Amino acid sequence: MSAAGGMALTRKSVFHQSWPIMLANAAAPIVGLVDTFVIGRYSGTTALAGIGLGAVIYGIAYWGFGFLRMSTAGLAAQSDGANDQGAVQAHLFRAVPLGLMIGLLIFLFQAILLAGAFKIFTASPTIESSAATYIGARLWGLPATLASIALMGWFVGISRSQLALKMQIVLNLVNIILSPLFVISFSWGLWGVGIASAIAEWFGLAAGLWLAFAEIKNRGGLRRNALTKKQLLDPSALRKLGITNSNIFIRTMALTVGFSFFGNAAATQGVIFLAGYHILMQFITMIALVLDAFAHTAEAVTGAAYGAKDRKRFDKAVRLTTEFSFIFAVLICAAIFLIGPYFIGFLTKDPEVIASARTYLPYCALAPVMGFAAWQMDGVFIGTTKTREMRNAGIAAVIIYLAIHYAITPRLGGHGIWIAFLCYYIARALTLAVYYPNIRKDMGA
Repeated sequence: MSAAGGMALTRKSVFHQSWPIMLANAAAPIVGLVDTFVIGRYSGTTALAGIGLGAVIYGIAYWGFGFLRMSTAGLAAQSDGANDQGAVQAHLFRAVPLGLMIGLLIFLFQAILLAGAFKIFTASPTIESSAATYIGARLWGLPATLASIALMGWFVGISRSQLALKMQIVLNLVNIILSPLFVISFSWGLWGVGIASAIAEWFGLAAGLWLAFAEIKNRGGLRRNALTKKQLLDPSALRKLGITNSNIFIRTMALTVGFSFFGNAAATQGVIFLAGYHILMQFITMIALVLDAFAHTAEAVTGAAYGAKDRKRFDKAVRLTTEFSFIFAVLICAAIFLIGPYFIGFLTKDPEVIASARTYLPYCALAPVMGFAAWQMDGVFIGTTKTREMRNAGIAAVIIYLAIHYAITPRLGGHGIWIAFLCYYIARALTLAVYYPNIRKDMGA
């Protein structure tokens, strides 16, 4: 099977690569939803609160190590574009064990880490105890979770996003079967849903590795140089991996600061505004699930073109993925404007919360149109592994966002909070756009 860099680059191929990512992204939160549903139906309020707090803390480990996916996707895409199958396989054999080792370290030091987490996320002793039970069970699966993140990045990088979707399907099927079994039949409560999710993560990883080796076989089989000490421990490759991961980690932390600040700003406006904000954030999550798909596709196709030093193909890859992203951004914007009021009424019956959410719904609807360029730029820079620029731009964008927030919020209140947040999307795109011409120059004429 040919490398991604040799595939025909058309609108059809771009969409074919993107739709499985949309479904895989949508499937990712299902584990938490199933856990919440089972506990909400068959356990008490304290257990439900505990799983909510536990999910937040566990999510830090999940999202904080997202660089495993991003760096692997970019590096694999470039090697695939250069048709260096030995390097493509070496990226897999470096990234998956790295995810396993990080997950194992967190598991071993969980007592210290959890104590620190509960200093930040404080709750009543009973809720903290429930959260600790849930997290303790889920951490048995964290090595598999982080290895799977890296593996999904490899699938995206080599333009095999449908394999990432199959991984998610296996994981969710196992979790949907085991969670009710452990809670309802075995009465294992929070530990039961946590360990069910952990087991499901290992099944998902096993399925993903089986699919990865099948893909390697389709590409001509295992390359001898991919598993050699010289290739796997190549100093330049390891240095590039380390720099790439550290830059993306810093950028992710900057992004976390931005979104956390947005949430804290909402909290300062009172309970009604905060409740409405929480409802509107469900739309933001939906927007991300869709537009991230085209950003991930951009990682693969621009990375492959960059690895092949094909500027014409690179420009076409950027144009086609951005076209789709913009079209879907407009469609989502229109859908939120039209359906949003009814969805808000479905989620809550509180008239004050409904009124608050509907007041700020237009800002939420504008988010995809204002933000699609930020998602696409992320994809391009990840694909070309311009992570130093991503780091710098991420920090600059947060500073710009905070400056705008403090400049307009005192006068505009809740409207200022949302306007500043929309400006944050624009700042993310513009700060990356400054570096964009350098990527094209790297590929020559």
